[in-house]
Amino acid sequence: MAIIFEPLEGNTFVARGPTNLGLYVFRQGDAARAVVIDSGGDEDSGRRIVRECERLGVSLAALLNTHSNADHCGGNASVYKRTGCAIAATELEAAFLQYPQLEASFLAGAFPQKALRNKFLMAPPSRATHLLEPPCELALGERGEVDIQKLSATGQMGSQGAERARGAVRAEGVRGGQESAGPGAGSDSLHIVSLPGHYFGMVGVMTPDGVFFAADALAGAPILEKYHIFFFYDVAAELETLSMLERIEAAWFVPSHAEPVRDIRPLVGLNRAKIFEIAEVIVGLVRDSASLEDIVADVCAHYDIILNADQHVLVGSTIRSYLSWLCDQGRLEYGFERNRMTFRMKQ
Repeated sequence: MAIIFEPLEGNTFVARGPTNLGLYVFRQGDAARAVVIDSGGDEDSGRRIVRECERLGVSLAALLNTHSNADHCGGNASVYKRTGCAIAATELEAAFLQYPQLEASFLAGAFPQKALRNKFLMAPPSRATHLLEPPCELALGERGEVDIQKLSATGQMGSQGAERARGAVRAEGVRGGQESAGPGAGSDSLHIVSLPGHYFGMVGVMTPDGVFFAADALAGAPILEKYHIFFFYDVAAELETLSMLERIEAAWFVPSHAEPVRDIRPLVGLNRAKIFEIAEVIVGLVRDSASLEDIVADVCAHYDIILNADQHVLVGSTIRSYLSWLCDQGRLEYGFERNRMTFRMKQ
């Protein structure tokens, strides 16, 4: 599939596709150097990214991976082989980049069967050359070298973490490279903030043009309508991230799997409502004791979901995350019957 970076705002470009990719151009004198946000799903994506940078007349200085799911980093190895550019990711995601078998093993809960050892779950291995510690800034030096600066606020999403994270990425009234109201106002740097919930160390990226790349923090309406269950690892953190997204001020929001929008709040509301809907479906299914496999099967029957090997581990993992959250909330409790873990309403 073709990768074409189209201008969205100022020096920020977006390549729309199954996974939206971003590109920001640092213009330094006569030099035009780019940082690409995510690299697509396979080696061909990487090759097309390099070709597209050549078409745009920019040199590729760095890849910034929002997280290590294969559809976001599958082109890393190909791009690095062709350009030798820097690769930036958070520490946990960097481990998955370097050892892609970790994702399939995590989802399977064991050594993954052959059907799971595929490019959808296991990208070609790549190594992060720079580690991100959000909230932080990524800029380029005079020679195009990557410079990462830690911001003073913490990257945690506790009671005050969302507000601090908001401050790290705020871009009020930003248009076409005009002055930003956030930290580093007027500086040519990418602001990076934690977006926990979907994956271990996922981040979002705000460009100086006020374009916020939201990674997989939320799904588009067509995905929720068709598949209902959008993968994430931590339900509580996902809900906090959704609340934070509502408070971020940006010119554009670019989710990885939805169209860019000016106002993210309707989509946030849709995702939050779907989470609560699925939680209620699960609670309704376990009024009497039910095993994990029964719950997964019944939830899929409720939504007319047909599972293959990949979807079995993705949907199953997400439902287990819902069950953990519901137990933490005190709505469900678990036990063991004939050596099977079962769940029931809290007594």
